[in-house]
Amino acid sequence: MPPLETLPFIGLHEECLVSEKEICKSALLSTILERSDTETSISFGEASPNDTAESLTFSDTYTEATSTKSHQWEEKACESEEPLLRNRCPIVREFHKARAHHKVLTSTGCTKDFCQAGRAIHTDEPRIGENRALETVEKESEGFLRELRQEGFFDSDEAFRNRLDGALAEIRSGAVGGVVRDNKQYGAVGGNWYQTHTELEFGIRRAWRNARKCIMRSHCEELRLCDLRDIMSSAGMAGELIRNMSEAFNGGNVLPTVFVFPPRQIDSRGPMIWNHQILEFAGYEMEDGSVLGDPNSVILTKSILELGWKPPIHKSRWDLLPLVVMADGDIPAMVEIPPELSVLVDIRHPRFSAEFERLDLKWVAFPALTRLGFDIGGVQYTAAPFIGWFMDAEIGVRDLADAFRYNALPDIAQALGLVDTETEGIEGLDDLPEYERLSVLSRAQQELNYAVHWSYQQAKVSMSDTLTASMKWCRYDDDFKAKNGFRLPADPYWLAPPQGSIVPLWHRGGAPNYQPKPLICRHVQDPLKAWEREKQGLATTAQLVHVVSTSAPRRPKLPGKSSSTYYIAPSPLKCDEGHPESLAERSTLRKAFAKQTQASLELTPAVVDRRSSTPLSVAVFYCSAGTFAEKVAAKLTSRLKDLEKSFTNISICSDLAPLDELQASTIRPGSLIFLVVSSTGQGEVPSNGSKFIAMCDKEAGKRLITPQMSFRYAIYGNGDSRYAATYNGAATAVDQKLRQIGGLSFAGGLYQGDTAICTTALQALNSWWKKLRPAIQDLASDSPEFRRANSDDDYGKGPIIPSIDFEAEARIRHRLRSEQLCTDYHDARVTSVDPSYHEHHPGTHIITMDLGPNSYTDMGCVQVLPINPSTQVRRALRALGASGLSKAPLDIAGTDSPSYSAFLTEYVDLESPFQNLGWLPALNTTSISEEKLRSYTSLNALEYLHSLGFLPALSTSICLALPQLHPRTYSIASSLSYNSGRPFSIPRRSSKAPTLQRRNHLDILVKPFPQGRFSHTFLSSSQNLSLLRYRIVPSSAEVLLTIPSTTVLIIVATGAGFAPVRCLLQRRIAESCSRKHDHNKAGISLFLGFKPADVHPFSGILNEAAAAGVLSSLSIVSSNTAGVRVYDRLLEEGTKEKLRELVVEKRGWVFICTNLEAAKSTRDVFEEVLEGAGGIDGMADRWVEEIF
Repeated sequence: MPPLETLPFIGLHEECLVSEKEICKSALLSTILERSDTETSISFGEASPNDTAESLTFSDTYTEATSTKSHQWEEKACESEEPLLRNRCPIVREFHKARAHHKVLTSTGCTKDFCQAGRAIHTDEPRIGENRALETVEKESEGFLRELRQEGFFDSDEAFRNRLDGALAEIRSGAVGGVVRDNKQYGAVGGNWYQTHTELEFGIRRAWRNARKCIMRSHCEELRLCDLRDIMSSAGMAGELIRNMSEAFNGGNVLPTVFVFPPRQIDSRGPMIWNHQILEFAGYEMEDGSVLGDPNSVILTKSILELGWKPPIHKSRWDLLPLVVMADGDIPAMVEIPPELSVLVDIRHPRFSAEFERLDLKWVAFPALTRLGFDIGGVQYTAAPFIGWFMDAEIGVRDLADAFRYNALPDIAQALGLVDTETEGIEGLDDLPEYERLSVLSRAQQELNYAVHWSYQQAKVSMSDTLTASMKWCRYDDDFKAKNGFRLPADPYWLAPPQGSIVPLWHRGGAPNYQPKPLICRHVQDPLKAWEREKQGLATTAQLVHVVSTSAPRRPKLPGKSSSTYYIAPSPLKCDEGHPESLAERSTLRKAFAKQTQASLELTPAVVDRRSSTPLSVAVFYCSAGTFAEKVAAKLTSRLKDLEKSFTNISICSDLAPLDELQASTIRPGSLIFLVVSSTGQGEVPSNGSKFIAMCDKEAGKRLITPQMSFRYAIYGNGDSRYAATYNGAATAVDQKLRQIGGLSFAGGLYQGDTAICTTALQALNSWWKKLRPAIQDLASDSPEFRRANSDDDYGKGPIIPSIDFEAEARIRHRLRSEQLCTDYHDARVTSVDPSYHEHHPGTHIITMDLGPNSYTDMGCVQVLPINPSTQVRRALRALGASGLSKAPLDIAGTDSPSYSAFLTEYVDLESPFQNLGWLPALNTTSISEEKLRSYTSLNALEYLHSLGFLPALSTSICLALPQLHPRTYSIASSLSYNSGRPFSIPRRSSKAPTLQRRNHLDILVKPFPQGRFSHTFLSSSQNLSLLRYRIVPSSAEVLLTIPSTTVLIIVATGAGFAPVRCLLQRRIAESCSRKHDHNKAGISLFLGFKPADVHPFSGILNEAAAAGVLSSLSIVSSNTAGVRVYDRLLEEGTKEKLRELVVEKRGWVFICTNLEAAKSTRDVFEEVLEGAGGIDGMADRWVEEIF
């Protein structure tokens, strides 16, 4: 076989009609040649007039790189195909299809004689920043609009033609004479055309999909557009970019976003950003030639210093550079990165905690590339930074590990003792033989990459791992080829994982390396050099932009100032007290409506007649942007197959499939469907479920709900309750769509899983399987409770097509709340509010609730619903002109809709402002501003609208737009067994307080927060015996109830984390009273940190526990100026050794109940304590955490 470089380039053949620069030769040939198991003979060559189709095909011995089977191609090309697609070589056919699909392809940098596949950056890659010929801009605009037409953005050819004519008219009207990039000759230069928000959003998403070098493109449909094309000044760019970047970072749950500034104009450079990334470390060149910081930033750091930046007095490796931006025609503006964006992730290792702490490695929380622009439809966006999330290898294998960057691997190898310096002749890494040096560096790289991912997980910052990213890309690319007949463009130099052949993507071989438009590319100019050319005669210092967090609204640029000041208000906090709001949303909606009268909800299941020979058809589908849902679905399929062996009337479909493959035509009446659905982005349905959603919308308009068409389904929603606003949004949407086409919920319907609790696929399935298995067994056994209870006449007579707007969404929320109130929530009264609470005492308070006849489980959590007081409800009723006894016009459950009084008391939050003003346009008035309405509480807004005469006319719409009342979650701070029979007095302002017998009284610890919905608004206005609603939810601390008192228990708690500790101490005290002669109990070693103002809830129970012998040791750390924390006590002389003995030798348990930061520090301390004994991982279930 001839050498690779001597083989002719297939892209040159006349039948291919593809430019030699448009397809990378190496990618093509590597697909043919690399890793073949048989000899490959190729008979194609330079084309001649006598060449036939047969002479251009591979021989029968050809073996494709992704298969071990030989393929013999069909003898004749299909006569019905286009001539370009008749070539029987599958690779040529694939390129033909890609070329036919993309009207505009640009260079990949390869030529007939010179392949650049081995280069990181090709010399002839497309760039932005230069003039283009008028005909080029026209062609690219038409190609872009045609792609929009293909995707259904225009509903007719006439609409497309009108839009194209308008775009071409704009381009021609703006055309001028100038130097054209293509030939460097003077000619007609095309102008710009304005792209709508929808068009630009499609363009940035399609550009990401076309990015040959990016492995994360499967998320392209989640990309958000932040349209900043109206910002024309450097100062404005800096301020708006920082403000919107903070929103996109989203506290660590990154929302991929592109921030688009104005496009480049003819003969201009366009707006530019100096930094390579928003977050970039400085690189200081030292006198000895070494670099402190990032060597990649040395030139940029020098330029920013010349611009007037003052670095920290004590420079370090981790100093973030300010952001420097430069609008077109303006001098640069410089802004320091604000604290909410400049938080660095400390790189730590769970097994080598002390070693990595000494290494002091860090990295920024997110990547936000700034020197790449977007080329969309002939319009060049030169400043369009975009934020995403890291893949672990970017940091662990490249940024921190590369020898020309931070070069951390030798230090890691030394710190972990991977180099045996006691061997004669070996003083360090460089003294090792090369094969051994490679082994050591590989081990160091492996541990660093693991530490990076683990650290980002602990910091709750979005990150993808290499294996998941590789699998997602392969699946995304395979799905694309299955639908379109060709693969997405890919540059193997960039996509090949640095970990090598253990990652599946490495084995895919070459991929088609072509470059369609829209695309993401570099600017032809370097911004630093551009400024050097432009600054002659201008000020050499930058405008200083100050980003100030304040509660005041953002103010405009101050007149008469040389620097522009942007005042940026922080996003309002949505969780005010107790555990994070996410914890308040984590419980499962376990039961169906008590009464359901809507046609789509009142149907009972249609069950296959067991007397028939037709088995029950069961299928499993998944929907996910990652791999978690697929893993859960695969494990579920395996368990269903095991169950199938016991029931001959169940037939399990063996093919696990993504949700998009579920078609209405394949759903058989009476079938049973299980779905595992993950959310992506802001609670959206992932891309492999988008076609299913569209199918449901289409079917809903034509499909009648009848007994013959009904099927049953159950959904596992894979959500994260730490993000309450979007928790299981995708699963909820899929649930709604299945109901919409006639589906009937099975085993409770939607099961809301929580990755904050179930972190592995097995844990997730186990929690769901407890509900599924008995329901499936009952169904297979023909249990009477599953028989039809309604006649055929009960079914809806028309299509069910709920409108998808804010009112429909509100009805769904209120339906779920109605279900919860009917089945989960109970009444309780606040029987003890400390009088000091009303005096704004800053400390933590004990709040006691009387649960009446209901009980609770120790060590659990309670969710309290801070209902609106009757005085506020009466004011709202007057504003709405409604009677409290009449039904609220919600149409969520027919005649069982709640009364106005119940709705305004338990469903909505009258203290919060309107979040949705979708009803405002219906008022048809300009006298009411959104800003004014949003500044009011919803109660004040109702009264304001009433005073203007707009109520009660719009009562229905406005009621549905009222903000929902959310519960607050607290750890239970009392023990039922301890309180039984103990006297209890209600503190009142009078001198005589009645003494009551404790029944089912429950305590919580509450620290007042300003404007906190429960801790401030509700409790400060409450009197004793005030009513509220509550429900009990599980807690990870409940496992401590299973360990006997003879087991050693070590507890570290801070602040409000004392609540479950107080409950446990009370329980142990009650147990000690019943077993007075038990001398085998081990006692609790308690390490407690709190502020002096919090002493009241602590002192009494600690004294009682000590007297009862429940505590074996007690260490208290109060807030102090020296900065000593409670976890510091664990490393004191004598304490560290004792803890190790208790955990390792006596098999003790550890319970941590602190905030996140303290929990991380405590984990690090225990890793040091348990070094050499397996660390925390070796403790397995004996390590328990409750983070608040």
